[in-house]
Amino acid sequence: MEKVNIRYVLVWSGWLRLCHWVIAFGVLFQIFSAWAADHDFVDPAFWYDWHIIVGQVVLVALIVRIILLFTAGSSHWRSLIPKRSQFDGILKMIKFYLSLARAPLPNWYAHNPFWQPIYIIFLFVLLGCSISGFLNNSTYLLAGFPMKTVHAVLATIIVIFTVGHIATTFLHDLKGKGAFISAIINGYRYFHVSNEVSTKPDILKNDSDVVVPIKQIIKKAEPR
Repeated sequence: MEKVNIRYVLVWSGWLRLCHWVIAFGVLFQIFSAWAADHDFVDPAFWYDWHIIVGQVVLVALIVRIILLFTAGSSHWRSLIPKRSQFDGILKMIKFYLSLARAPLPNWYAHNPFWQPIYIIFLFVLLGCSISGFLNNSTYLLAGFPMKTVHAVLATIIVIFTVGHIATTFLHDLKGKGAFISAIINGYRYFHVSNEVSTKPDILKNDSDVVVPIKQIIKKAEPR
């Protein structure tokens, strides 16, 4: 049996994870509260008030996330711009999606290469939706459209992104080996490394990089 080594690497910082989950749960609440406020069998004023309150929380988290775009690490804006070396990964991701997950899932370090530019666009769509939401009852126009219309259009884009993001994340975790979902909770991902690479002494670049034989992992997982 061939020896396989696994690196357990800290990919996502605490601040990025905090922003991610505040925005994630905030967006889900905003989608539900917007629907609830638009129906007469509940108290529209109650849900509208909470829609505004949670929108302010999401905006604060969004501002912090934008600040993180200018800090080192996986949070930096450069990590959201695909490099030429990642174009092959983008094509493989497209093939993975078009084959309905039957094609192999390529690996990546932090951001999915296919979704990289979409993430950064989403941040600014979310920012625009937040600002237009606070100006919802104003007389301001954007390209001739009232803020209420702009807010509704951007909110629809956010709903589409949210559904796609959740669906593909579960699909990545199901087909991949990198612990995608748990990584955004604890910050760490697993990376399978070949023997040729993992036996080099300089593979451990910091304390968060750990090389573990697969037999040891299996042994720990066996019931006692």
